[in-house]
Amino acid sequence: MPNAQFLLAYPKFKLAILALLTLNIGIYATLDTMTSAVDALVWVVLLVMFELETLKATRFNQTTLRAVRNGLIVVIALVFGSYIRDNEWLDVLNSLLWFALIVLLELEVRWPSLVAQHRQLFWLITVAVFVGLIGMVVAWLMQSAWLDAYDALLWIVAFGVIEVDIFHFLQLTRS
Repeated sequence: MPNAQFLLAYPKFKLAILALLTLNIGIYATLDTMTSAVDALVWVVLLVMFELETLKATRFNQTTLRAVRNGLIVVIALVFGSYIRDNEWLDVLNSLLWFALIVLLELEVRWPSLVAQHRQLFWLITVAVFVGLIGMVVAWLMQSAWLDAYDALLWIVAFGVIEVDIFHFLQLTRS
């Protein structure tokens, strides 16, 4: 169980991660391709939407949220297609791993009884996806793609802390 001091700083930690992810959008727009900047922007917006929905802190109705999410998914699919077209295979593999993580999160939110019935399998698949994402960090480091490695690691931390709630996830491993 985390100590009380850490719990008080938790929302600030989330904001710091979100600020770093937002900064990455500008860095990608300046130092990399516009495709990478758009990719980063869309994923940040999607992350914020998931967080707002989780906290029930949004003023938008479900129809509006679904429409925005669908639009974001279309943009993500277009970016993914551009990675394939441009033979950016590390980006393709990274995207596939993130798609898998999103599917797992959606399953947990939309069909919790199914996840509960197959808790061990769900946990193993989640661990495998995170191991794959950590492998992506290593692959980018091996290619001296420092920005991509940093960004990938930051996203792992972001999803681990903001979406998956790492302390809840670790509790599941003990039960």
